[in-house]
Amino acid sequence: MEEAERHVREWALEHYSKEPQEVILWHSDNELIECIVRFSQSISIAVLVGDADNWIDEQLMSIQASEWTPGAIQANRRPDGSIRIRFQRRRVDFSAVMKSPHSISALIEEWLMKINGGGVRPRDRTRRIAALKRESEAVRRMFDQASLSRISEDVEKISTKLDGIETNLEGRSASKADE
Repeated sequence: MEEAERHVREWALEHYSKEPQEVILWHSDNELIECIVRFSQSISIAVLVGDADNWIDEQLMSIQASEWTPGAIQANRRPDGSIRIRFQRRRVDFSAVMKSPHSISALIEEWLMKINGGGVRPRDRTRRIAALKRESEAVRRMFDQASLSRISEDVEKISTKLDGIETNLEGRSASKADE
């Protein structure tokens, strides 16, 4: 991991001409590094591919603290298990690791809040209410994604298929016994 972080820091220095303040490695192996990098006024989410000392960004999304609003970062688990991170119309896909998509969005939001100088609070009552409604909707969507209904439907289908196969096998063994 230390070597992967060194590669990310070197890539960031070469790509942005500035030293990252913090680097989080989501996943890394010999040919792929998925990371979140914090700078003084922005955050970059990158999927780097390469080997040894030659790394290029396959997917890259930079978020300036000045263009961010609380709750704007979305991270959702996809059907293939990967996690899609979205901001405005940009996106980056991270590999399927047994971590919550919420942990990524929460980390990014926390960093952006720190960059902006602490908690960004809407000034008037209607803005606070709108922000709370957006947060509530985001939590509801996370609960919907975490629903086990799809898995239970798959289990029912498999059980039905197994029952059919079992019945089929019983019929075949009974006909062989009659012979």
